Amino acid sequence: MATGDIRNNLKMLSAEIRSVKTPSALVNLEGMMAGDPEVYLPIYDYLFQWYSTRLANEILRRDLKLPPYKHNRTKFLETMYLVLRELFQWKPPLSTSQFFSSGFAEKKIIMCRDIVKLIKEYSGTQKSAAATSPASTATRPKAQKVPAARSSAVMSKASLQPAALPHSSVNRDKLPSSKAVLSAKIDTLLHHLMEVQSSVKALKEQMLLVMNQTETMLDQVLPVVTEIVDELYKKEAADVTAINSEHRHDMDKGDNGIQEGMAASGAAEAITLRPKSAILFD
Repeated sequence: MATGDIRNNLKMLSAEIRSVKTPSALVNLEGMMAGDPEVYLPIYDYLFQWYSTRLANEILRRDLKLPPYKHNRTKFLETMYLVLRELFQWKPPLSTSQFFSSGFAEKKIIMCRDIVKLIKEYSGTQKSAAATSPASTATRPKAQKVPAARSSAVMSKASLQPAALPHSSVNRDKLPSSKAVLSAKIDTLLHHLMEVQSSVKALKEQMLLVMNQTETMLDQVLPVVTEIVDELYKKEAADVTAINSEHRHDMDKGDNGIQEGMAASGAAEAITLRPKSAILFD
């Protein structure tokens, strides 16, 4: 489709996305309008790996499984382009670098819409081929022969009873309801899985943030702690030196006191032990 009306193209893309029952949690129309490439990756992941079981099996059979887009978005897009070329014979209009740029908003919208149509056609073709296969036609019940004539009494009794619905119509009424229930359950499960994935991603980002903050705080605190420990060691060494010098001073004072005491006792003995002649003389 020609470009020039981005809002109309976005409206048509939104309708195509709803037609394949894409979970609403995956759709970000504002990001599409802005040309954000990240908003398309979860939609493509759903289309190629969840929407059609036959498509997912064919991708696995060809060994073209798409890697998780959150781990390596470039590898995811390159593998998706390879699937489009080999399985659909369709060449994407945007290169990898153009897709991951901030521009080409309208071309990204048109490309996404075309890819949705391709996958819908592929899934519809597979379903119609399975419905018209010989195995499916062989299981159909054979039509029963109606008797040529019936009595008037039997006819009147039969006219009073309500006509029974054909077996095939009952099956047609039941199949869509069971499919709708299964589809709703799958949508709910996908929605819950996306919520869990978002919660895990948010928790991982918070843990990384806490680790970075802790590392930054350690880088700031470790020099201060080292400086405080060095000061404590210096102070402890100075205190030990002062205590040792004081103890040595006390020991020196004690030695001097002992020497003075000994000198005093010697003088006293000298005074006490005088000669007898001196005493007699006195």
